[in-house]
Amino acid sequence: MIVAALLVLALGLATGIVARRGASARAPRAAHFPGQPEGLADRPPVRLRVWAAVAAAVVVAVAATAFLDPAVALGAAVIGSVALIVLTGFLHRYARDCAKVAAAVEAYEPTIAIPYAGKVGVHIGMWSPWIERTGVRWCIVARTAPSFRELAEMYPTTPVVRGPIPASVRGALYPHGAASNADFIAGSAATHVFLGHGDSDKPLSASERVLQYDLVTVAGQAAIDRFTAAGLSIPSERLRIIGRPQTEGIVPAAGPVPRPSTVLYAPTWRHADDSLNVSSLAVADRVVRALLDHGCTVVFRRHFAGQNHVEAEAMIVRVNELLEADAATTGRAHRWGRPAMDEPLIEAFNSVDAMVSDVSGIVVDFMASNKPLVMYAAQFADPEAFRAAHPTAAAAYVVDRDLQNLESVLGSALGDDPLAGIRADRADHYLGGPERAEPARRFMELVVELGG
Repeated sequence: MIVAALLVLALGLATGIVARRGASARAPRAAHFPGQPEGLADRPPVRLRVWAAVAAAVVVAVAATAFLDPAVALGAAVIGSVALIVLTGFLHRYARDCAKVAAAVEAYEPTIAIPYAGKVGVHIGMWSPWIERTGVRWCIVARTAPSFRELAEMYPTTPVVRGPIPASVRGALYPHGAASNADFIAGSAATHVFLGHGDSDKPLSASERVLQYDLVTVAGQAAIDRFTAAGLSIPSERLRIIGRPQTEGIVPAAGPVPRPSTVLYAPTWRHADDSLNVSSLAVADRVVRALLDHGCTVVFRRHFAGQNHVEAEAMIVRVNELLEADAATTGRAHRWGRPAMDEPLIEAFNSVDAMVSDVSGIVVDFMASNKPLVMYAAQFADPEAFRAAHPTAAAAYVVDRDLQNLESVLGSALGDDPLAGIRADRADHYLGGPERAEPARRFMELVVELGG
C-alpha cells in the first residue's frame, strides 16, 4: 500500500509539471515555414483538466482499496500511472511541436512581408510571382484566424503567419487598402509600402488612407496626378513609380482590328449603393447582345468581387445563357463562366481584339495592349463629362449610361478606330513611361532594396 501511494505521488508530481507546461503551450499560427510540423492544432490534444481528473481518480482508487486489497491498490496505481504518462506524453509532444513551429518561424527570418487584412486573398497573388522571382525570403501575415486558414490554403507554398509582422521584416507591402492595416503599421518598425491592387479612377483610388504608409507606389504619372487632383499632398520622396508588373506578357496589337472581332467584356463588380456604382452589369445583357449583333466572339469575364449582389448575379447567369445559346446557334467560340474566370488575364488580353469594361483597374492594364477600349459611363449621360471626370477614358470610346450611343461606339471601336493614334501616349502616362517595356523590373528592384 505504501509503495502504491508513493508511486502515485511520484508520478503525479513528475507528470503534473510536464503536463502543465504542455497544456499551456501555444504555437504561433503559422503554415508552410521550412522545418515546421504541419497540421498542428490550435489547442493541445488533451486538456489539463483531463489529466487532473485521471490523477484524482487514481488517488481515490488507491486510497479506497489500500486496506481492503493491497494488490488491487497496487494494480490501480500502476494502471493510473501509465494513463498519466500517456496523457502527459500527448501534452509534451504538443509542446515540443509548438516549440518547433516557433523555431521554424524565427529561423526563416523573412525580410519582406505582405500583411493582409482584406476579405479576398487574390490581391496577394497579383504581386507574389515577382516577389518570388527576386529570391528574397518573404511571408504573408494574416490578421485573423479565418483569414489565416484561407490564405494558408490559397497559397500552399508560401509561409503564412497570423499576428504581428515578424521582427525580421524590413519591408511590408500592402496590396489592399484595408483600414485595419493601421494595426500592422503601428506594431512594426518595417518600411510600410502601399501597393494597391490596380490603377483606376474609382472613388477610393485617391484615398487619404495612403498617407499612413512610408512609401506609396504607383504605376505611372497618372496616379500621382490623381492624388494631386484629390488634394492629397504626398512628398515626392514618399512616391515611387514602379509600373505594372501585371502587364508582363501582354502582346501589343500588330495592326487594325480584324473583322469579325473577338471582344473581352469585363464588367467590374456592382456596388450595393447605386449612387457609387460604376459597373455596367445592370445593362450587361444589352451590351452583349449588341456585340453579338456586330458578329463578335465574346469573352465574358466577371469580376471576382460583389458576389452577394442578387440582381448582378442574376444578370451574370442571363449573359452566360445568352452566350451559350448563341454559341449553339452560330458556332462562335464564346467563353464564359468558370473557364473564362480561370483563364489567366494576360492570355485573355492576348486572345482578343478589343475590350469593353467600366471604371476599373483592368482598363489601365489593358492599355498595354494598344487595342481599342470601350468604357461604360454608369453615372453619366454625357460621354465628354465622363471623360473629364475619368482621365483613363481619354483614349477610350465611351458609352453613355442609357446606351444611346452603343451602336455608334462599337462601330468606331471595331471599325476605323480613330483613337488608335493616342493610345500609346496614354499607356505611357498610366503605366510608367517608356520603361514599361520591362514592366516588372522596377517593382522587383524595390523588393530587393527593401529586403536587402
